[in-house]
Amino acid sequence: MNYLLQLVLILVLTKLGAHLANRFKLPTVIGELLVGVLAGPAVFHILTYGTFIHYFAEIGVIILMFIAGLEGDLKQLFHYWKPALTVATLGVIFPTAAAVLLCVGMFDFSLKTALFLGLILSATSVSITVQVLKEMSYLNTREGAIILGAAVADDIICVVLLGISTSLFGTASTQNSSIIGMVVPKVLFFVIAIALAKWLVPVFLKIASKIQSSENVTTGALILCFGFAFLAVEMGMSDVLGAYIAGLAISETNFKEQLAAKIEPIGYAVFIPVFFVSIGLEITFKGMQNDLLFIGLLLFVAILGKQIGGAIGGKLFGLTWNEANIVGAGMVSRGEMALVVANVAVSAGLIDHNHYTAMIVVTVMATLIAPSMLKVFIQRGKRVVSGIQLNKTSEAKS
Repeated sequence: MNYLLQLVLILVLTKLGAHLANRFKLPTVIGELLVGVLAGPAVFHILTYGTFIHYFAEIGVIILMFIAGLEGDLKQLFHYWKPALTVATLGVIFPTAAAVLLCVGMFDFSLKTALFLGLILSATSVSITVQVLKEMSYLNTREGAIILGAAVADDIICVVLLGISTSLFGTASTQNSSIIGMVVPKVLFFVIAIALAKWLVPVFLKIASKIQSSENVTTGALILCFGFAFLAVEMGMSDVLGAYIAGLAISETNFKEQLAAKIEPIGYAVFIPVFFVSIGLEITFKGMQNDLLFIGLLLFVAILGKQIGGAIGGKLFGLTWNEANIVGAGMVSRGEMALVVANVAVSAGLIDHNHYTAMIVVTVMATLIAPSMLKVFIQRGKRVVSGIQLNKTSEAKS
């Protein structure tokens, strides 16, 4: 199918999907994700995941996380680093341990294969979560800051564990990649990114603002966005993390409001809808009938492990149970890091292609379910707050 026709179909169908989801009081992102499932290989075979959709989706998720950083609060993020680190750690331990017990106990997997399957389930991606938080006006809350901080820490923990696991269990080629060789570039990335964010970003935007051309500041911001994303990928981190840091750096400048108003239409008009559809396109039901029990139980473990781990982490730092559940639900969504771990596991010969496909299905299904879970807990929290305020008003009148 011609790429222009694909783009037309994606834009039309995502708007209809978002509208229908809104009518049924579901997060709009659910409608867009389901467009990918229904229009893709799983059901109607209208759209296929090709080069065009891949690159548009990559740009979409980068811009989405750049916007999240742009609208973020750096001071709040630093303020909640302790609960964020605790949530990330427990959010890795719970699903990994549960998956290992399930795979070894019920399906007779070897310990090393079960460990890699657990690591795939432990990786969080908050790209979808960010969309729900924005939609519910919850991005700059305590829970929102903890979720975003935990997502960054989660990436680092997964990289460290992946390095240890491949060194211990991988094939000769993967074992040659030492733990230090995998971890040092990641640490170096944060040092360089923080230095650039503090000293380069404000100066660069001031220079860009003085250039005599149309949309010069917006172009300057996008250069920083994609530049930071490129730096992250080159140093072994996720491109969305680089984009998020670039957005946070710009949020500390005087250009924040101006750029938020300019960048959002670019992302949400074209690129971000393609990203949401691309997730649904990854699903295929071919050959799944033999692994339905395996997929169902792993999906249960993937959701419950993150939910419980994240919620306990939040509760340890004084959140109410509902606030803690918001944090837990915000960590359920999976994404690019899970795919990275899965690819490493296949390359190392630790999981076969059938189980790789099953893990992709579990990853996508968890991502489809997560937004509704998050919205339910946020709505419940808002109802509780409204009830308390109503009681206080009644007491004051009496």
